[in-house]
Amino acid sequence: MLIDNKVNIKSKLAIHWACLMSLYIYADYFELKTPGNIEQIMKLKTPVGATTPGLLVIFSLILIVPSLMIVLSVILKAKINKWLNILIAFVWSFMSALVIASEITNIGGWYSFYLLYQFAEIFVFGSIIWHAWHWQKDKVTNEV
Repeated sequence: MLIDNKVNIKSKLAIHWACLMSLYIYADYFELKTPGNIEQIMKLKTPVGATTPGLLVIFSLILIVPSLMIVLSVILKAKINKWLNILIAFVWSFMSALVIASEITNIGGWYSFYLLYQFAEIFVFGSIIWHAWHWQKDKVTNEV
């Protein structure tokens, strides 16, 4: 019989965030292969307007926060870890939902793959929220 070793909650959460980063990387990589995308990049245009230094900071923060969550999920104390994972996953899943809402009419077009990635991201975010919410409590003190 195979042994099913338990994985601690901090490792599970870090793995979820790493999975999410892989989804981000591949979605953006495949987006480069859509018609006109490289030309738009060369013209400094983004889906939300012209590229500006401020917009690049916002885009960077959108990617930096989940990247840091890989490490923070391992090193933070349980209580702050639980609530930070829930908060960040909820906010970022809302951003994914906005992307889905803006692209849902394009099913069958070039960005169908991007919708698939958004649904996968929401699944991962939901799993992060679920695992963090169900973080096992200490039976003695009844604290997270």
